[in-house]
Amino acid sequence: MKRIFLLICALILSGCSNKIQYYTKSFPDYLDTMTTYITYASSEDDFEKQCQYIEKRLQYYDKLFDNYHTYPSIVNVMTINQNAGKKAVVVDQELFDLLKLSKERYQNISPQVNIAYGSVLTLWHEAREQASKHKNIGQPPSKEELEKASGHTNINQVILDEKRRSVYLEDPEMALDLGAVAKGYTMEKIKQGLIKQGVKSFLLNGGGNVVGVGQRLVASEEADYKACQSHYCIGIASPKDGNYASTKSDYEAVLVADNKAVVTSGDYERYFLDAQGNRYCHLIDPRTSYPAHYMRSVTIITKDSGLADYLSSALFLMSYEDGQKLIASLDDVEAIWLLNDGHIMLSEGMKNKDFYVFQKERMYN
Repeated sequence: MKRIFLLICALILSGCSNKIQYYTKSFPDYLDTMTTYITYASSEDDFEKQCQYIEKRLQYYDKLFDNYHTYPSIVNVMTINQNAGKKAVVVDQELFDLLKLSKERYQNISPQVNIAYGSVLTLWHEAREQASKHKNIGQPPSKEELEKASGHTNINQVILDEKRRSVYLEDPEMALDLGAVAKGYTMEKIKQGLIKQGVKSFLLNGGGNVVGVGQRLVASEEADYKACQSHYCIGIASPKDGNYASTKSDYEAVLVADNKAVVTSGDYERYFLDAQGNRYCHLIDPRTSYPAHYMRSVTIITKDSGLADYLSSALFLMSYEDGQKLIASLDDVEAIWLLNDGHIMLSEGMKNKDFYVFQKERMYN
């Protein structure tokens, strides 16, 4: 699971002349993660209306992007997969838009994130599920299984018909998997909806896909860092093992998140071990069909949560050097890498911007 810890005190602030108060609520179990909402509102009724909107949208996207279950009321990713090689399926506009956007990013930004890689990712999902029943100890899929599945991952065989708003998988053994892009897209859509409703200040965290809008409307004197008294702050989690085992803090850095999307991909939460102690994380390199081992985590900072989600997955699946080149080619996108050797590296633009509240001494290029 992608994860960034929120550095926000769960404190209700009152007594202000405008009666603005701090509120927070969590929504479990949607998109296989916990979503937390933090905002300021003039009344509990206003806050609850916002929460009702958020939960309704989470329910919708959770079903829409599900590739393991179908639902009577919706045509989703699983429906598309079930009809692979059989017929085109007409889908909701938001699902069509995400598929189209993901294909464009595959072609124009990086082929490391392939939404047609579901046949391979399903094998790894099943291996993790089995390991979870045996104290997180399991076996990876066989080389033969992975080679066979990887032969059914050609994204050009995902046929999108914009006029009909339909999706057709030409290969009957192909399967879509939107796990690398769905959460960021969902958080971005919910953010836009809240802004349209007039909400001017909030932080939304969907399993480490964080979007911030505005800044604190009431200062918090109990914030851990001075800058966080008036700004929303988030922390980049430490793996707390390997070359990061000596880290006393839960975080390797703390960033101001006002009007930003911050998304991290890492290997230290969703993984299993084999009997020899080898770690297999959930982020699979399409060039090898095995988990990537280039780094411990990478964090993307930009304005669009959907783009940040895509890029955090893509950069985790390539070397630091290749990732650095990719970030340098993009506008208004920055990155932080936690490398295997314990060094923390920054994209060039990070050195010239006032992002940091707190950073480790070893965070340097």
